[in-house]
Amino acid sequence: MLRSFEERERAAELIYIHGEEMRFTNHIAGIRAVADLAIRLLGLDGMTSEAYARALIAARIEGLKPAALLERVRADLAANGVEVPLAELEAEMVQTSAQRSFADGRMAGPTPQRN
Repeated sequence: MLRSFEERERAAELIYIHGEEMRFTNHIAGIRAVADLAIRLLGLDGMTSEAYARALIAARIEGLKPAALLERVRADLAANGVEVPLAELEAEMVQTSAQRSFADGRMAGPTPQRN
């Protein structure tokens, strides 16, 4: 009986860990999407986009809040003469994160009925 409880407890822990890892990778995908958008708006190349994405991801891991991260991107764009509303950057990040979550099955709703 105790072994069965321990196995269920361990399974629950693994499910939680997996969920957190997926949430993190989906959030990172959102940050990458914002970096890609910014680089496209500036007319720069893909290697620059990757470097910028890595810098943003590092800043987020070091504790920069998502709102501050988006403000940083907006300020970087503004410094280069490109004005983008903060809401547009946020929408890009949230949409990409949500798409990844949906693709992972975490936000999937009921299976649609086919006729």
